[in-house]
Amino acid sequence: MRTLIIGCGYTGEALGERLCSIGHEVSGVRRNKANNARLIELGITPLNLDITKTTEIQQIPNNYDNVIIAVSSSRGGIETYKNVFGKGIINISNWLRTQSSIKSVIFISSTSVYRETHGEWVNEEINNPPSNSTSKTLWNAEQLVTRIASPVTILRSSGIYGPQRGYLFNQYMKGIAKIDGKGERFINMVHRNDLVESIIKSLPNPGGIYNITDDEPVTQYEFFKWLSSTTGRPMPPNTPPIDPATRKRGITNKRVSNALFKDKFGFNYIYPTFREGLTEELNKRS
Repeated sequence: MRTLIIGCGYTGEALGERLCSIGHEVSGVRRNKANNARLIELGITPLNLDITKTTEIQQIPNNYDNVIIAVSSSRGGIETYKNVFGKGIINISNWLRTQSSIKSVIFISSTSVYRETHGEWVNEEINNPPSNSTSKTLWNAEQLVTRIASPVTILRSSGIYGPQRGYLFNQYMKGIAKIDGKGERFINMVHRNDLVESIIKSLPNPGGIYNITDDEPVTQYEFFKWLSSTTGRPMPPNTPPIDPATRKRGITNKRVSNALFKDKFGFNYIYPTFREGLTEELNKRS
């Protein structure tokens, strides 16, 4: 089984290593060569190209069985985000249309396409295009990818955390975290390893849109309260609520349901809540 990961970064590396362990021949696309040695150590064949450049995307070899699109704008601003998920996804979609051997395409999207702001539960039946600029760009990218001939699965991931990753957790451990307002906004998270396993689980049965998020949305206040009681450190200070205009993806407040994917695939999370995942990270630091 030949599998291509376009965007072989934080999640892509772990996915590639896992796929190699179950017999896949894996290639991983990254823009530069800086991490090629690490990819090779994991068993992944590196391909260095810029997906936003049409001539470079055409250099990808043919005859892959599976393609996983896990691109990101890294720490780039809004224009970089629009370039990656705009021009980049157009180029990938056009290339995919020329491939006849592909059996499964998976696009890792984000639950940021849901724009609810009052703590509502959201699921895959919601079909309202977002108005926020970056979320609208991502929504349009989903539409582009699903129009290709091959069966396409859209996995909408919530905030990814795991080894060396987790924005609020790392802010707290550095002593610089702050609680927005009263901390009532819900946070939706998924451990990287659960996202990896969900990708693998969906490969043999492509098609559909699914939320990939753990079992328990948690308010910012309750998140920090658990960290404080677990570590013995003080709660972060409260600050005025963040202005949505200052955030690349805006500010939402929703609870994302993972029921559809769990029911269809019989999927059980390794880290059903943030507590299991962050306990593991805290134990590494002790």
